[in-house]
Amino acid sequence: MSLDLSYSAEQSELARSVDGLCRRCGAGAGFTGTDPLPEQYWRGLAELGVLGLGTAAGGGGALEIAASMEQLGTHGAPGPLVGTFVAGALLDPAEMEPVSEGRQLASVGQPPLMPWATRAGVFVEIDSSEAWLSRPAGAPEPVDTTAGEPWGRVELERLRPLGDATAAVALGQTATAAYLAGAAQHLVEIASQYATDRVQFNRPIATFQAISHPLASCSVSVAASRIMARAAACALDNRDPDAPAAAARARLSATASATASAYQAHQTFGAIGFTIEGPVAHVSLRIRQLSLQPIPVASARSRVLESLGI
Repeated sequence: MSLDLSYSAEQSELARSVDGLCRRCGAGAGFTGTDPLPEQYWRGLAELGVLGLGTAAGGGGALEIAASMEQLGTHGAPGPLVGTFVAGALLDPAEMEPVSEGRQLASVGQPPLMPWATRAGVFVEIDSSEAWLSRPAGAPEPVDTTAGEPWGRVELERLRPLGDATAAVALGQTATAAYLAGAAQHLVEIASQYATDRVQFNRPIATFQAISHPLASCSVSVAASRIMARAAACALDNRDPDAPAAAARARLSATASATASAYQAHQTFGAIGFTIEGPVAHVSLRIRQLSLQPIPVASARSRVLESLGI
């Protein structure tokens, strides 16, 4: 039995549209230098329908989200992307409308530390497998973050329960996995090209095993992570009972492969890999930031262990 994990023509076209938007807006090194979320880019995602994917009004499902997130990961694009998709799976259409249209940001997570809290207009608290629509009890306290995202410490007041968050969390895990896989694939590709072009001791550094072998290993692990992310998206769209565990496995795999790829890209580029203006840093910072939000990695491990009966 085989499973076709290639994207449909419509999903591929959506991915190309997202890629085109990121290129037009200049997503890349220095993109968020003056604003952590440039308005033209975020409103552009809303106009493409990306921010409403997975909702009754926006249409699409997990595969459309995965296709979009792979492209966004390739560009190291910013924003409360995962939180938006999680919120879309939990909120009523009227509550989600300003988020889908790019007029409000959604902060989704576990207080007191909440992603994008200082800029958010909608707050969703996730506690274990339950979710609540909430509001700040006071002004969020800004917190410096790895990728410069405006997180904040805030106490939340629960307004009403949103019910079981299992499916929404699984969607968030899958979206995270797709983004990380796309980002890691980009880093492996540009590091491999740089290793081919960069000459030391009259030889391209790609001929040195200390460079080529780790990059090859990263390429294999990233390919596996992309497959797992797409498989998890298929499971979610097909309402497979194993979907939450598949999403958790994809999240863990992508976190590991993306982190390893970021490390190897920095090693390959050397000093230039650590400069903010360089080709690596803005993506690796986003990888690190996304691997921590909005649902802790520990919950993914717990889901995998539960599926194994441990």
